Amino acid sequence: MADKLRAFVAIELDPELKKLINTFEASAKIKAPSGLRWVKADLLHLTLKFLGDITPTQVEELGKALNRVVANCKPFELQISGTGAFPNWRNARTLWVGINRNDMLTGLFQQLENEFARLGFSPEGKPFSPHLTLCRVSDTVDPRMVQPMQKEFDGFSTISLPTWKVQEVVLFKSQLQPGGPIYTPLSKHALK
Repeated sequence: MADKLRAFVAIELDPELKKLINTFEASAKIKAPSGLRWVKADLLHLTLKFLGDITPTQVEELGKALNRVVANCKPFELQISGTGAFPNWRNARTLWVGINRNDMLTGLFQQLENEFARLGFSPEGKPFSPHLTLCRVSDTVDPRMVQPMQKEFDGFSTISLPTWKVQEVVLFKSQLQPGGPIYTPLSKHALK
């Protein structure tokens, strides 16, 4: 049996935006309770589809599917828009910043879902909620200790953040390591 790869499809962030988020994370960590696992800003990305374990043969099939999708999609701009917690701030497990919803992003997501469904990957089963996960809350943390973080996150969403131009989607391999995941691009697909 062929070795499996853990994979996902994502949009990379502009380096300037990563710097701004890194600055925010540094200030938020000071006020955060222990037990929050922060995502390093250089690893942040907008996930379009988590694929789970795939075979090397599927990498080629997915690359072809991605080429079909991007052939119908022009470059577009995105911007940070809002913040929140999943499932909610009273019982936060994931803290995030949102991405403005637009027709180009929604269309790209839907085309990916359709192409990948033809390859046997199940649709998400929930509405597309574009966001960047900034941190995960450990099960040992009392949710009441996390609620004050809402004020920090709300403050971040009120500053003027730059837009960034989406010009490609990337198929990534994810390797889970004790020091955090390592993301390696398997293929990049330029929007037309």
